[in-house]
Order: sequence, then C-alpha cells, then structure tokens
Amino acid sequence: MIIRKCTSFLLLGIFFLIPLLACAAADIRFGTLPVIQCLPVFVAAERGYFKEQGITVELVPFNSSLEKDVAFTSGQISGYFGDIPTCMVLSANKVPIKITAVVHNTTKSQRMFALVLAPKFAGRELKDVVGNGVAVSSNTVLDFLTGKFFSIKGIPINQVKMVEIKNIPIRLQMLMVGQVAVAVLPEPLVALSEMKGGKVLMDDGGKGWSATVLSFHQGFLSQQPDKVRLFLKAVAKASDYINKNPKDVRAVMNRECRIPGQLKSGFPVPEFSKLVLPTSDQVDDVYRWLYQKGTIKVGVVVPYMQVVADGYLP
Repeated sequence: MIIRKCTSFLLLGIFFLIPLLACAAADIRFGTLPVIQCLPVFVAAERGYFKEQGITVELVPFNSSLEKDVAFTSGQISGYFGDIPTCMVLSANKVPIKITAVVHNTTKSQRMFALVLAPKFAGRELKDVVGNGVAVSSNTVLDFLTGKFFSIKGIPINQVKMVEIKNIPIRLQMLMVGQVAVAVLPEPLVALSEMKGGKVLMDDGGKGWSATVLSFHQGFLSQQPDKVRLFLKAVAKASDYINKNPKDVRAVMNRECRIPGQLKSGFPVPEFSKLVLPTSDQVDDVYRWLYQKGTIKVGVVVPYMQVVADGYLP
C-alpha cells in the first residue's frame, strides 16, 4: 500500500530551502504528481521495492507543480518527481536542487504531450484562434512545449494570448467548453480530449523534449547518498517490471495516475527506458528558453553540473 499524507502549505513566500529535512516516519519524503510518467515510483511503492532496498519512502501527493515546488523550497519533502524547467528555475533562484535521473521521455511511437484544438474551433487554422486564448502553466514543461509547438508552426509567441491555468483538469475543462482555443495537455487527457471532439495539432512523440526527472535537495544527497541510490534502484526495478508486466500494473496506473473512467481498460500502459541523466543539450535547451523569456535574468548562469548530480544511478 502506498503511504500517503496530505500536506497544506502556509509558507508560500518562502524561497530558501531548510537545509536539513527530518522525518521520523520515513527515510525519504518524495513529492509526486498524479501523472503516468510517475508510474514507476507508484509501482515501486506498491510492490514493496523500496522496502526490499531497506528504505522507508513516504510519497507525498500534489496536484500541481507550484504546490510541489513550494513544499520543496520550504523543506517539507527531500525530493520530487518533476521536469527540467521547474528544476532549473529553482536552481537559478539559489535553491540547491539536483536532478538525479530521467525516468521517462517520449519515443516515436509514444507521445506524452500534445497541442490540442478545442472542439468549438474545429476547422479553423491555429494562427486564426491564438487570440482566443492558449492555456499555459508558466515555467513548466507544458509551457516549454507550447513554445516549441508554436515555433514549428511559425507563430510568434508574442502574438499568442496566453491564459495561465496551473490545474491541468481545469485546463482540459476550459478547452472542452471553448473558454480557451488551444492547450497543451498530457496523456491520458490528450486521448480523452480527442474522444470529446478535440483535435491534436502536434505532439511530442520522438522529439526528446519531454524528459521527466527525479530530483533531490543537495543537502539530502550529501547526507544520505546511499538512500538516494537505493531509491533509484527500486524505481529502476519498477520500470523494468512495468515493461514486462503491463497488465499487472494497470490497476495502480488507473488509481494513482487518475486515468479517466472511459480509458481505464484501453489506455496503453507506457514503456519506461533505463534511468539516465539528462544530456547537456537537453539542459542547455531549457536554459536558453528560460533566458530568452526573461525567467532567468541576465548574468545568471545555470551550468549543467549545478542542476544535475552524477553518481546515483543504479
């Protein structure tokens, strides 16, 4: 059974991490999101792989990257599941976060995010509807991909009316009723939007832009390096199990990743590759994007080894 604990966050203004995260009940408190890229973490807990490695892991669920980042910066969790852009923003703001592994990326046959047109605007060209609103979540992989998609479509981002919607289910709802014309959504909400009349204009399949990562606080890495290695070893074992036994993990995926009812029996269980570190090109690409949009200020440099930690992979 996955250990859960609901957490409320009163310290929204805190931006500097408490150096030492202590929890009597668990060796590692790890933040998660209810998304399918996080499935290996859920499976590792469900199948007892963390316990096999001799560590106690408490999974702390969040509904948005913002909540998760606040918990990390205020010292309530020692690590989390996330993406390169959010990790880099924290690092640029002097929060000592380190990426220890990429847990998922797309393949040519397996998309994870897509640019979706609302049913209300069916038949219209993308360039003609961007003034009706494009849902974004600033400085996340969704925002990063929005820029990529519009660049390929030849539409300057400054011509796009961006609408900030952090909550992804609300983003889908607003898209379906036409309150925004376009949104970048993750699977399985892409598949659900297609069932409801949305049109996929472009996806990230095989492009290598959508790496999702497992990250830890530098202080925790320094003090508990072996526990982080054991954590990653358990996740790697879970990834391998998922690939070999997709039917056996469907129930965990449906529950923990909040698969919509219409898709619970047929949505494909994704495959997961071996845990790796992000490449320097992936990290540099995100840095340039954040710098160009002004999120990272002039003179602030975030070198590869500032945001990536080597030596923890199994």
